[in-house]
Amino acid sequence: MKHTISVLVENHAGVLARVAGLFARRGFNIDSLAVGVTDDEKVSRITIVADGSAYTLEQIEKQLNKLIDVIK
Repeated sequence: MKHTISVLVENHAGVLARVAGLFARRGFNIDSLAVGVTDDEKVSRITIVADGSAYTLEQIEKQLNKLIDVIK
């Protein structure tokens, strides 16, 4: 099943690599990825579409929230 995850992150170098690396370590394939700015230039939104089970998605969300650069 396809899932869409939207994450607000601090806008600086290396954040996207850390988020993508989390997916890679879990063996979770990213089907689509988009990054855009928000009203606050210090914050970016990463939107990811991925295919996987609900359990795997839940684990990914928990791990994303532990990353230092993830705001929400």
